[in-house]
Amino acid sequence: MRVHLVLFVAAGAACRRDSPAANPEFNDAIHQCFVGFRAPAVELAFALRALEAETAALDLESNDVLDRSVLPEPLTEADVASLDHPDRDVTAALPIAVATHSAFTPDDAVQIQLLTDQTPVEPYSPDYFERSFVEGEDCFPEHTCEWLLTTNDLVKKNILMEVPYEFQKDFRWIDLGLPDPADVPAGEDPVNDGAERWAMVAQSWQSESFVGDGGDTTLAQSFTVEVWIPAEAGMTRLQALWSETILDGLDVSDDTITATARGGIDRNFGAQEDWLEANAR
Repeated sequence: MRVHLVLFVAAGAACRRDSPAANPEFNDAIHQCFVGFRAPAVELAFALRALEAETAALDLESNDVLDRSVLPEPLTEADVASLDHPDRDVTAALPIAVATHSAFTPDDAVQIQLLTDQTPVEPYSPDYFERSFVEGEDCFPEHTCEWLLTTNDLVKKNILMEVPYEFQKDFRWIDLGLPDPADVPAGEDPVNDGAERWAMVAQSWQSESFVGDGGDTTLAQSFTVEVWIPAEAGMTRLQALWSETILDGLDVSDDTITATARGGIDRNFGAQEDWLEANAR
């Protein structure tokens, strides 16, 4: 499978100010969501509630993406040890996290994840973005199974580069009403005694590095964690991305690459919101 990625760098992408560094509590929460993506549900629910509290401190309604973004700490090799990933220094993957408020719910948003053609919600992939399903396509929407496993191929186009690549992306339902792990007696299964409160979480990664068609650009590595958390009048959306892009012969700063990634995430949020406005059942 092949994906053509073009990293978009517009003239104004390198903003004069950058996203602030994430505070320790946000770093702990996003780290636990990424590393604990496959942990017992009660542990991931605890991490998601912590991330929800930290994200609430951002101005999620702001039109300025800088008000809704932070710079998490880099990942470590231990963080990605369980994933099949490129043999690269993972600390070289530049981090960015962006959040926003959506008028829709995680149950609405799952409709997007079931599209085999993802081009309507990927502004930088207008011609080709194909998703294939490995597991869970039939049962995930109704919460009758916990996991949705996918592989993804795409073509993203813009002025800087075109890089073939593919990535895996897995989704998971988590009931935020589960108790804190410390409150679960040893040997007992955690039980939510109240109303269910379902969040959706996703993790993506690439298994190898991919060189651009011109041979001068490389998408060396990338990892993401995304969350869809139910909120009053909609949901909170957040994506954290750690990525390393090599641009041979081009004088492009890390700040410019980070700003480009931040803008790309936010534009994807907007495209998804537009799609839901037109299609949500």
